Amino acid sequence: MAFELDPDLNQALLPLAWIIGTWQGNGHGSWPGIGDFEFGQQIDFATNGGPYLHYLSQTWTLDAAGQPDSSLTMESGFWRPGEGGDLEVVLSDPEGWAEVWAGTVQGAKIELTTDVVARTTTSALTYTGGHRLYGNVEGDLLWTFDRATSDVELQPYMWARLARA
Repeated sequence: MAFELDPDLNQALLPLAWIIGTWQGNGHGSWPGIGDFEFGQQIDFATNGGPYLHYLSQTWTLDAAGQPDSSLTMESGFWRPGEGGDLEVVLSDPEGWAEVWAGTVQGAKIELTTDVVARTTTSALTYTGGHRLYGNVEGDLLWTFDRATSDVELQPYMWARLARA
């Protein structure tokens, strides 16, 4: 499905125009102590006219029939494009951490690496860093998230293929 470029879109967001909207689908994950799992996901990228995008990702477990079962997690934040394809992302997670990501936008590919991970004293995980890729492939949003904790070196954690809603 193609997207239409909003003529009022802030010019700073042109490199990210392809990602604006709502994306839905299912994904997969794997983590030591948890094993392999599947999840449903919706990601929203929205603009209010400013030079940034608001981001909201919600995931949920799936029942035996592959239907949404219960909330898994969510994250929210802001994507701020810069000069020459640079991109800064600030995210927060209800499990007790906030992240600053730095990376680049090259056409329909985004690559991000954590610059800072801050955790609350009650954080559910000793999350220390990550690497993400986002790309538009055949009109779908493909993304991967590699994660590290104080106990586990950087490794694949979650990945999904989402369709524009």
